[in-house]
Amino acid sequence: MVELTDKTRDELERAARAILSSKHLVALAGAGLSVESGIPPFRGPGGLWTKYGEPPMRAYQEFLRDPGYWWETRLGDEEEPGNPVHELKLALEEASPNAGHYSLVDLERLGLLKCTVTQNVDGLHRRAGSEALLEIHGNRAWLRCMDCGSRRPREGFPIGDLPPRCPDCLGVVKMDTVMFGEPIPPQVLQACWEQAELCDCMLLVGTSGWVTPAAQLPVVAQERGATLIEINPHQTALTSACYIALAGPAGELLPQLVDLIRRGRESG
Repeated sequence: MVELTDKTRDELERAARAILSSKHLVALAGAGLSVESGIPPFRGPGGLWTKYGEPPMRAYQEFLRDPGYWWETRLGDEEEPGNPVHELKLALEEASPNAGHYSLVDLERLGLLKCTVTQNVDGLHRRAGSEALLEIHGNRAWLRCMDCGSRRPREGFPIGDLPPRCPDCLGVVKMDTVMFGEPIPPQVLQACWEQAELCDCMLLVGTSGWVTPAAQLPVVAQERGATLIEINPHQTALTSACYIALAGPAGELLPQLVDLIRRGRESG
């Protein structure tokens, strides 16, 4: 548990006032939020890529060269212990949304949070109930057609012949997650830029601020006058640019922030 010092209480109250006075609040969520649900990060201590090595930087090009072989390898890796794909699959099967995810849903239902942009592919925001959601790196539980761009849940989708084909246009189907070397789907990226330009307050939750293009969204928002509020146990590449930087886990601090916001509404 984070010990609430007088400084932290003051920062929480300032953050609550800033959010209550905002007209278009956007949240940017990163891997730190998922770590609190037991999902290992990709980089850093305990990270999957730290442990097993990073995927090929041309992973997308390798998929395009032979999608059938990629799928055959992927399906085998999911069932074979001792690799990052299998370890991540097990972690996702056991993980549940934490109090940080549910607090973002609370802010959305209060009418304050207009959109959550998440870098996470674990689907926990959806499971918690987020509806105004942009998954900038895709969703591991979904599939996407390479031709028409349609997305559908992987569960229940028949994967027989490899590569699987889109039932709408017969295009090649891939995992929805964005690979190294793969462009972010343009409609998703455009929607993220629009949210960054619209927002007057951005809540940075568990994001390191290093991975582009997501790391550019707070920069764009601040250039247009938005207030940045960070919640993270560690200092990040964005900490120095934030109006308020709350040091601690989102699962502990976000519920307290939401409680202060509710009280502020009632007293206001």
